[in-house]
Order: sequence, then structure tokens, then C-alpha cells
Amino acid sequence: MTVPVTASALSVSTPALAALLPLAVAIPLTGAVLAPLLARWTNKAALGGCLVTMACSLAVLILAAPRVFGGRILVHYLGGWRPSGGTVLGIAFAADPFGLLIALVVAGVGLLLLLYTLSELGGLGARECGGFACLFQLLLSALIGAALTGDLFDLFVWFQVAALSSYGLTGFFLERPIALEAAFKILVLTTMAGFTVFLGAGLLYAHTGALNLGQLHVRLAAPAGVLDAVALGLLIAGFATKAALLPFHGWLADAHTAAPGPVSALFSGLMVILGLIGISRLALQVFPGSGLPVLGALMVLGLATAVCGAALALAQDDFKRVLAYDTVSQMGVITVGFATGNAAGVTGAVYHLVNHALFKALLFLCAGAVVHRTGQTSLRALGGLAKRFPAVTVAFTVGAASIAGIPPFNGYVSLSLIHEGLTSSHQDVPYAVMLLAQLLTVAALGRAAWLAFYRPAEHAEDLDAPLQPHESLRTGMAAGLIGLGGCCVAFGVFPQQILRMLMEPAAGGLLEAARYSAAQLRVGAAGGSVVPAHVSFEYANWVEILVTVVTLLVAAAGVRWYLRLRRDPQPISGLRALHTGSANDYAAYAVVGLLALVAAFTGGMPGG
Repeated sequence: MTVPVTASALSVSTPALAALLPLAVAIPLTGAVLAPLLARWTNKAALGGCLVTMACSLAVLILAAPRVFGGRILVHYLGGWRPSGGTVLGIAFAADPFGLLIALVVAGVGLLLLLYTLSELGGLGARECGGFACLFQLLLSALIGAALTGDLFDLFVWFQVAALSSYGLTGFFLERPIALEAAFKILVLTTMAGFTVFLGAGLLYAHTGALNLGQLHVRLAAPAGVLDAVALGLLIAGFATKAALLPFHGWLADAHTAAPGPVSALFSGLMVILGLIGISRLALQVFPGSGLPVLGALMVLGLATAVCGAALALAQDDFKRVLAYDTVSQMGVITVGFATGNAAGVTGAVYHLVNHALFKALLFLCAGAVVHRTGQTSLRALGGLAKRFPAVTVAFTVGAASIAGIPPFNGYVSLSLIHEGLTSSHQDVPYAVMLLAQLLTVAALGRAAWLAFYRPAEHAEDLDAPLQPHESLRTGMAAGLIGLGGCCVAFGVFPQQILRMLMEPAAGGLLEAARYSAAQLRVGAAGGSVVPAHVSFEYANWVEILVTVVTLLVAAAGVRWYLRLRRDPQPISGLRALHTGSANDYAAYAVVGLLALVAAFTGGMPGG
């Protein structure tokens, strides 16, 4: 069943809807330019202007949604440079269901984060507020552009725009030495990643004469050569850095910890999506017929990331670093879903990608609220917050339960589908590894929730700043928490409707690479169509329910045991020892990962 096309959408022609797509990016870009000017009028005008521009961008995307989720791919070539004879001459904006879904999530969640920011950071000076609003909106526009672009080089451009804004947001509070250090690390690693993406795109262009994703799909349909394998390794390594997959993840924990709460939510919930956009399109829409072992390599990367990220999260004392390393783990979980290459796994990955934007943004807003009010980041120094901050406690519990895969929250649906993608293709070892990652994740977040919120306050260390006796949430902050928490519940309570209307068309667009390619290469803006993926989801799946119950029980026992330890177990301490905090070490790990990917792809070539 497809999404019904409303009368308002029918009144706009398909070419006209396609021509509106660049506005979804141009409007927030314009808002970013105007933000410093508006801030000269009043310190809150800049953030208020951001709300207006992001709402307008969201409205443009919503206008296109019925047509796109109804199965139509909207394609618009900038400057009217349409394909000729199967050769693309211009830059394409292509709204397939997957790309439009990501753009909608970015715009919607970004709007909620801006509402929260207006309440928490609206008291900044005019200059600071203007600069912050500019960078925040610049990053959101880059993510929307990356979701809608149909061109590999254009994807690199949005990669760089996102990187530039992330440097400024990470080091925004310059008086904090940790902020400057974190900004330097993200600068080093994402600069390396940007170079590898640029070099990989250049190699593909030199060999195929194409940069458009649809045209690349056609040119790479034959068995790939060495140059293609090297290019793929470079591209995957670059996008894996942005997605924080092992061993390219070294920048993430410091950047997320140093930034203010809304920025951490933006980074963890939305910015990392850019890397997964590139990886999923390359693996499923550009290289599926190349004969290269791209899905196998992604499976290994995803499993290692899921387990190691969750183990590192369990070992952290800093509140925000727990959530940061859990983001690393969740990126691995999503990558595993894409790597299955089947309808259930890919649909689960898309679902979990959206879920992660919701529950991780929610958790970081909660952590930011705690840090903002207590002045503490150490879990050992917290405790008893459930009585003082009941709304934040409820919101954090909802987010943690969502990640844990507890019904009726949204994580239960997406994790079940990813597990089904593994079991239906008889990948028993990856399935077992995923269960281990889920166990560690539940333990890490359960430990954080216990220490910060539910542990009696008398067991906490002395706080540097006194706690407020009662919670006081401003309107924008409450709206952010309620909106994100409500979505976590809604996406878990109504899975059949969400799957049918959003996730199945998005997964179908990824799996039907030939249709996506044909839509981009045909003359005109009418575009093509996609066939939704069809998956079956049973809420009362006794296997998944049993897995969830056992995971919760074992994780609870594991947390109790872990809290009594005086030192980390050897595997976790070994992982922590590798994270030295040195940008040089993290850059070296990234280079090793790049070489390993190139070796895997060249060694796995047909006849290689």
C-alpha cells in the first residue's frame, strides 16, 4: 500500500515539485547568512529566524512527501542541464523515498533542537547567538543537501560544508580547553576523510567519466577493476569517518563531550547520518553489480563497531561520553542492517537510522540539561536526580528503553527487523555478535541511568555546584523533550503504519538500484518510480520478546557486578588503552583502516 496523494499535492505537477527541491537547502542557507545580521537587532532574533527558515524548509519537503512516498522519484537538474544519451551533464537533486525521509528527519529534529536551543542558549550575547545560529543552520542545510543530492561530487561538497560548520560548533566555547582540543581532532580526521572522498570520486570519474550516482551504477555494472576497488576503499573510509565506524571514530567522543547539549544532539542524532548516506548509496545503489565484497566488508566493520562502541560506553564515567560511544555502537548496528542486503535488514536499518536520530537526540538533550543545572559531567558525582528532575528522568528513561529495544518503544521494531535480516539469511555468527552488542548497550545505558537518576543521592560524591531543589523547564526545552519522546513512542506503537508509509518505500528505493538509476538518467524532471520493499513484522514475536527479557536480566546482573569492580575487565581496559586522546594515534588508526579496506576490495575482486 502506498501513501495517498492529497489534493494539495495533486494540484502541483511533478516537474514543479522537483523544481522546489533546491529550496529545501537554499532556505536554511539563506537563514544562516542572515542569522548574524538578525542577531544585531536582538540576541534571540537569530534563533527565531532559524525556526522560521527551518519550518519553511520542512514545509517544502512535506509538500513533496506524498508523491515521493507514493513511489515517484523526483529529479531536478540545476540550470536545466538534463541528461543526454545516458550521459549526465549537470548536478542533480534526486528525492527518492530514502533521501526524502532523511531530509524530513533532519529538518524535523533540527526544528525541535532549535526550539530547545532558544530556551537554553537564548541568553547568549548578540554576536555569539548570531554565530551559533549561523553554524547550526549551515550544518542542517548540508545534511539536507547530502540526503537529496544525486551526484557524488556534490555529496563531497555537502560533506565539506558539514565539516566546516562542525569545527565551529565543537569549539564554540573557546574558553574551554577541551573544546579547542576536540575541534582540532575533528579537523584532522574529517580533513583526511574529505580528501579520501575527493580522491575516490576523482578516480571513479577518471575511469568512468561519471559522477552522477545513477550513471555510475550503469558504468560499474560490469566486474570492477583495480581502480574501482581502490576508489571504493577510499570512499568507504571517508564516509565511515563521518559515520564514526571503527577504526575511524576517534574524533566523535571528544567532539560530542565538548559541545553544548543541543549541539551534541545535533552531532550524534543527525550529523553522523551523512556518513551512512554515502555508505548505503555506494553499497546498494552504485556498486551492487561490481562484484566487489562491499557488503561483507561493511558487515565486519558494523559488527566490530557495534560491540566495541558498546563496551567503551560501559566503561565511561563522563555522562556525555557514555552516549557518545553508544552512538558509535548504534552506527555499527545500522551498518549491519544495510550489510545484510535483504529487504528485512535494510528496512530495519532505515528504521533504526530514523529511530537513532530521535532517541539519541533526546538522550543528549537530557544529559545537557543535567550538566547545565548541576555543573557535573561525572556519573559518580550524580545521583538522586529522579526526584529533582522528574521530566528529564522520564525523557531519559524513554530514550534508554528505546535503544534497549524494549517494546513498545521504537528500537524494538527496528532491531527486530535487523535481527530478522540476519536470521533469514542464516548469518548466525553476526546475529550472535549483535546480541552481545545489544547486551552491552543495555548495560551501559542502564548503568548511566542508575548512577545519575535512580541511585540515592547520599551515595553520590560532593557536587561542585548545588542542585536546584525543583526542576524548571522552559517552554522550548519542554517542547524538545516531549516532541522527541513522543516520536520514540509513536514509532514503536504504530510500526505497521510507519513501515508501510515510510520505511518500506525508503528501503525499496535503496534495493531497486536500477530504478533509481533510470529515474536520474531519463530526460525531464518527471523521474521514475520505486517498488516498496515488503517485510512482515509481528509485534508478538516470542523469540524477540524472549531475547529482550533475557538481555534485560543479564544486563541488570552485569551492571551490578560491574559496579563492584575496582578496575575494568581486560578486554575493556585494552580498548580504553588504545584511545589515548592523541590526534596522531587516531589518524594512524584511520590510515590502517583505509589500507585494510583497499586491501579487502582489491583482494576480493572477481578473479583476484
